[in-house]
Amino acid sequence: MNITKRLKLEKNDGYYFPLFNLKGLRSSITPYFGGDLKLDQHHYALEPTTEVDLYHNISGRNVIFDVNDQLYFLNGQTEHQQQDELFYETGLLYQKVERSNRLFKLITTSYIPTDDCVELHEIKFINHANQKLEVGVTTAVPLYARSADNLRDHRHVTSLLNRIETVEKGIVVHPTLSFDERGHQLNDTIYSLFADSKDLQVKGYIPVLDDFIHGGSLHFPKGLSNIVPEKTQVDGYEAIGAVQFEKVILNPKESLTLYFSIGIHKDLKSALNTTSYLNTKSFEEGLKKTQSFFENYLSGLTFRFHDEETSKQLSWVGLQPMLRRYFGNSYLPHHDYGHGGRGWRDLWQDLLALIMMNDASVIDLLFNNFLGVRIDGSNATIIGDQPGEFKADRNMITRVWSDHGAWPLLTVKLYIDETGDLDILLKKQGYFMDQFTHYTKKTRPKTKTNLQTDLEGNPYYGTILEHLLLQNLVGHHNIGAHGFVRLEDADWNDGLDMAHKKGETIAFTHMYANNLRTLAYLIEEIKDEKITLFSALKSLLIERADLNHFFDEVEIFSGKTVEIEKKDLVKALNELADHRIKKLQKEAFKKNKFQSYYDNDGHDADTEETISLTGQAMALLSKTASPAQSALLASTTRNLLYDIHMGGYKLNSNYHQIRTNMGRAYGFAYGHKENGAAFSHMAVMYAYGLYQYDLISYGHEAVMTLLKQAQHPNAKVWVGIPEYFNDRGIGMYPYLTGSASWMLLLLRTMVFGIEMNLGKLYLNPRLKKEDFIEGKVSIQTYLFNKLRTITYYNPNQLEYGFYHIQKMLINGKEVAQGITSLNGDIEVYLDEVL
Repeated sequence: MNITKRLKLEKNDGYYFPLFNLKGLRSSITPYFGGDLKLDQHHYALEPTTEVDLYHNISGRNVIFDVNDQLYFLNGQTEHQQQDELFYETGLLYQKVERSNRLFKLITTSYIPTDDCVELHEIKFINHANQKLEVGVTTAVPLYARSADNLRDHRHVTSLLNRIETVEKGIVVHPTLSFDERGHQLNDTIYSLFADSKDLQVKGYIPVLDDFIHGGSLHFPKGLSNIVPEKTQVDGYEAIGAVQFEKVILNPKESLTLYFSIGIHKDLKSALNTTSYLNTKSFEEGLKKTQSFFENYLSGLTFRFHDEETSKQLSWVGLQPMLRRYFGNSYLPHHDYGHGGRGWRDLWQDLLALIMMNDASVIDLLFNNFLGVRIDGSNATIIGDQPGEFKADRNMITRVWSDHGAWPLLTVKLYIDETGDLDILLKKQGYFMDQFTHYTKKTRPKTKTNLQTDLEGNPYYGTILEHLLLQNLVGHHNIGAHGFVRLEDADWNDGLDMAHKKGETIAFTHMYANNLRTLAYLIEEIKDEKITLFSALKSLLIERADLNHFFDEVEIFSGKTVEIEKKDLVKALNELADHRIKKLQKEAFKKNKFQSYYDNDGHDADTEETISLTGQAMALLSKTASPAQSALLASTTRNLLYDIHMGGYKLNSNYHQIRTNMGRAYGFAYGHKENGAAFSHMAVMYAYGLYQYDLISYGHEAVMTLLKQAQHPNAKVWVGIPEYFNDRGIGMYPYLTGSASWMLLLLRTMVFGIEMNLGKLYLNPRLKKEDFIEGKVSIQTYLFNKLRTITYYNPNQLEYGFYHIQKMLINGKEVAQGITSLNGDIEVYLDEVL
């Protein structure tokens, strides 16, 4: 699989690239070797970086080359290197930078191996001048070696903890203590830089940043002669990984190769062991292993679709859910908030891709995730690194997002459809318990355990179905004055966080209503004729249920259960859903569009001339709009929100005011983030909804405009798709976006028409003529736990709506819809509708 991207860079467009392994080491790296390297919030080897640091690389990776008494930097940040020719390349999962001037070329390859917490670099220095070059080499990598908290909290004081030692081929830093929000504790982490070359001999070391700078700066160091020998220890200063080598003479066309590493380790022995990578054989073997790992992962879902550039782009999109799983929302330059945990919504949406990828961990992740649900229907909002580890919220401040209860069912439904495993609904899991009750509106003394207990103090376990019913029934009944779901502290749009008194989210009222229909459908398929639930939950199966009474009942949880006839439960859920859907269609559809919100004054947040995409997307996605309404809103939404130069559909109209009765989003400049940017996640979900209503031209336009904008050089998106495009069409917050999972789901399910229903496969392609490459398109994906390829043939170049499936073949034999197993790939031939 070759999805390598290579480009000549004329200027710094802010590109960066993620490197990581499953051991937990995470890196961001730029063509100029900026970015940082860390294990988590409290263990950074390189200084934490944010977006603005992409343009002034001071504390990143660097190597100084003294060439004929002129200093050149690996990062290119000297005045006389501004005309260098620069080629940038990335692949799975490495970075390669080629920098050339009239004298020499530098080729630097960087990656993180699969087995160790170390970042590796190979630098080839090639003399392509017609003269001899005298070359001296000094690595120059400041070692931050502490928690990100200390960047602005005791920065100098924490340097006093450093114990710096020069060892063979490198420099190690072992802080004595760490102190941050966790308190004071002995430090058990070592940070390192090692360098080696068969072409060079070590001359000495400069372990102290002050000595390296010596009255100059990192751009103009004046202390390159301040070397000390091996086995030197210096305590209480900022560290730098500066290993200096003896000068050598390179004749024309001769070269030298240098290897260096930056690592985070549990002890000195493991740090020293990583020097084994610092040679050609081991470096290349590690790189091949890394490439093989990611190639194998991405082979689980690939497309040949529309054109070659789009097909390659979609492979990078396939990697993005995995990146968010390991980087959270905190460990790339744009994603510089929180302490690394993912949010509740992220957890479930990223699982969509893992299910399609046939990830072996899916069933355990699904099961463990439900441990984050509270017995009152709310949930922990931050997920830790360990399975089943949950927190009330980052910084221990609790909030309620009104949409959180809606997402788990969507993910579980996809899992059941892919596998036919209805039994997951009857597996039992515990509940999250802390000091918060009454949908977090009240508190009690902090509990000794985070596992919900009954009156006797015994852990209570309910079925996954019970968890799903709880979250969706509470969400459904948690309504405001107009009869729609209360907005609470925000919904999917985190920026709508100032309407918690009177705000209502009509958008997610659609989703909860549809979820009740879906639950009724799934329950009908369960073999058991009676369903066991905790007793208080039964009170929510009626119209106008008393939610406060329910909260009072579960505050001191009895653990008592009741059995309900399956047919009665199905009937109750369908009645609740139908009543709410009729209300939405009748009262929330105005001027050919759905309302999306009521503000904190209890007023419709939109006028006749303004619109929010969220309300339209959720109505179509939830299939709660009538067919006539879907066509009308599609036309209205395109007229009011579509902008081809911004990547498609903007999130909302310009309200021309700071709306403190809605949220902080409207303090943002219009066209940025949650205030009118072309937000990929909602745009892709909207497109999914359009496809569901057979509004293919609208849906296809939405998808392809977004993909093509990401491909445009002016968007400055290196690979994949970003979180959003701003008012200038520039892609922002790359790599870590829930839209990636939805893009994959949209293409696989809606466009390629792979529809799994309770373990049976049906094909219903919605491909437009322009999607075919030389008359065919293909998708490689897991079906029935096997990696298979489905190829659609359209030799007559028929447009969608003018073809049907003429025949489906497996190993040359014709098969019918409703496939339950596969022993080969599928070939599908399309023919004209007669």
